[in-house]
Amino acid sequence: MALVEKSACGELPLGEAERLTAVTHALETEPSPIKSVLLVDPFDSYPWAWRRVLERLGAYDEWSEKSEGIGQLQGLQGAALSATSDGVFDLNASETLDDSVIWVQASTREAAEHWLSAHCSHQEVDRLIVCEEHGDVLDSTLVATGSLACGFERFSPLRPALQALSLAIEMCWTPVNAERLVEFLSHPVGPFARQARGKLARAFAEQPGIGGGAWMAVKEELAKDEKQAAVLEDIAFWLEGDRWDRNDGIPIEALRMRIARVRSGLTGRMGIDAEQSATLMPALDQCLAVMESLDELEKQATACVVQRQIEQIVAHATPAGAGNPWAFAQAGCMRSTSSPAACFEAADEVIWWMPSTPSLAQPLPWSEEEIDALRKMAVELREPKAQLTLQARQWLRPLLAARKRFILVLPPEGEEEHPIRQLLLMLMPVLEKSRIHLDADDVSPALSDLTLPLNRIDLPSTSEFIELGAPVAFPKEPQSYTSLAELFDNPALFHLKRIAKLSATQVMAAEENNKLLGTLAHRVIEQLFEHEDALEWTSEKAVEWFKSTVDRLLLEEGAPLLMLGAGVSQQRFKGICEKAIVSLLDRLRAAGARKVETEVSFDGSFGAVPLTGKVDLLIELADSRVVALDMKWRDDKRFVELLRGGNYLQLALYAMLIEQNRSMTPAALGYFIFESGAMYVTAPDVMPGALVREPRNDVSVEELLRRASESWKWRTEQMEKGRIDIVVKESLVQFQGPEGTLPVEGSKPWHKEHLILLGGWDK
Repeated sequence: MALVEKSACGELPLGEAERLTAVTHALETEPSPIKSVLLVDPFDSYPWAWRRVLERLGAYDEWSEKSEGIGQLQGLQGAALSATSDGVFDLNASETLDDSVIWVQASTREAAEHWLSAHCSHQEVDRLIVCEEHGDVLDSTLVATGSLACGFERFSPLRPALQALSLAIEMCWTPVNAERLVEFLSHPVGPFARQARGKLARAFAEQPGIGGGAWMAVKEELAKDEKQAAVLEDIAFWLEGDRWDRNDGIPIEALRMRIARVRSGLTGRMGIDAEQSATLMPALDQCLAVMESLDELEKQATACVVQRQIEQIVAHATPAGAGNPWAFAQAGCMRSTSSPAACFEAADEVIWWMPSTPSLAQPLPWSEEEIDALRKMAVELREPKAQLTLQARQWLRPLLAARKRFILVLPPEGEEEHPIRQLLLMLMPVLEKSRIHLDADDVSPALSDLTLPLNRIDLPSTSEFIELGAPVAFPKEPQSYTSLAELFDNPALFHLKRIAKLSATQVMAAEENNKLLGTLAHRVIEQLFEHEDALEWTSEKAVEWFKSTVDRLLLEEGAPLLMLGAGVSQQRFKGICEKAIVSLLDRLRAAGARKVETEVSFDGSFGAVPLTGKVDLLIELADSRVVALDMKWRDDKRFVELLRGGNYLQLALYAMLIEQNRSMTPAALGYFIFESGAMYVTAPDVMPGALVREPRNDVSVEELLRRASESWKWRTEQMEKGRIDIVVKESLVQFQGPEGTLPVEGSKPWHKEHLILLGGWDK
């Protein structure tokens, strides 16, 4: 160890022992301005280097514990002192308690926090609270309930400023981690403008990839502003530039350049206000510590560092984390401390908040032989037994500091019992029986002045309709099949979304799901038929084209499938698309298709309602007939049932729009399912190889549109009267419309947020 210390001299900053030695030398040559010192702990309990400093400060006094309580509190204080100092346990056999010692417990921390706020607001006294853990959470509840925050601080490595470096380094690796990329773009602290990162985050969540249409649209928008030129360079550097394999590692020089840019971005944010500067300073120190570690690795001839090494370096550079600069004590708050040892000034009321798992003095790491050898060499070692004795006396200080009342707020059941709780219970067994349960059904006399009894009431039942008493105007913007279906199936949902324009909170995320897979598959077919001769390709050529283009598509729009661990999903997606392309082309060639249009937008009208729609596949056959298909990723059974049951209103509306715009009626409507490669159509002798699924009751397009028109009239009549139905899925029968209207099916599971607004409490 001596050799290690000697070799590290000058390379590492001074430690505590070295700084104390320097103070000792300074005190030997210069007089100390300090006149007196009060030692709360015994002189012998301090380490040797501290004792040398204290001796040179001159006279010092040692504080001694004493009891200042009244009534049973005074007796408990004396008994606890005797038990810890002399080992004498003087038990209190009393069957009742006065108001000087109180034990409180709740089933949750939140309930106890609300009780504390009420207790402190009820009576203003000279109060001290001891809270060793989760003081910041306690402060939040106190402020939220109208009390004053004590200013408890909690250092955390999860502060936003300390996350910026790790997220920035994550952008070095390939393949891209889509989740981390969204976090990097949406994080409040980053190496370039937050507004630009926010726009890219929304684009990435919409189309998860780098370089896709949504991504490039944001860049084009930024390019229109001359002031954004530097931002475009940042985007190219961080997100579109070089990347390295996680296992091979990144060159140290490239990593150093990125850390320097993060540090520069943080420095640019300094000085806006004191709170923000306090938040960013630990992040700047973190960057500096990582840079020093990289310098040391370079001295050891290390050329590259892998992901795991960087994670370890960043973790070691963030040992204690950063505090919350907005966690300050408010004027008039009660006295507080996070350490029982600091309770050496008396208060009328002392509250010890949920003491649970204590941090005990650890045994020495050496064997008895090694300890004896070190002591023979005049090495002064700490005494674990003496430390435990001192710690036990420190735990008594909150109790001894109380003059009139000591309140011990116990943690919820199941957590470890603190030694002070065990000691007090041994000295005064009645404490356990007299414990106050804050969430008990019966109100304790001790809580009667702090609580109001409330009668339990059931949540209101879901209403069947809303009566506005005035007509509701229909939106003027064009409607889609989705909006009409919402109006027909649950008018309240339509009004919340389309009239009140309430939408659920959009959570920016990029993840693999059926929606993403379906969107990517649509893009594959869209790009396929951008080639005018695609219908003439052989299956082998189509598959070869797909293999040559799919990787770029995934990079630009399907990054979640490129992530580590997504290999199986990626190969499954590719396999399904290959088979789907071959199946679709086979059926189109067999039908004599001469032209295929994808994502064809149409505008028209449904009665007096402007209507818009987008047909996935519009196929023109050799005899000039057309077929309209909707493409779905999976779920053959569901879409077959829509055709067989005559519930294909979406396709019927598409047929109407095609007729209005092209003056032709589709010869067949249907679905193409990627996962199975199957094609289902409504008419025979149109698409050879397709599976014909005619409606059981001969429900034609004209019949569907007629029913939809009747449903429209019914719902608009309700709107003119100011009545809005709230359709409950469990009682669909009573919500059905007049004869000739479409069946009312209620809302879908993905409308959960709006259903709760409508009173669906149990959803």
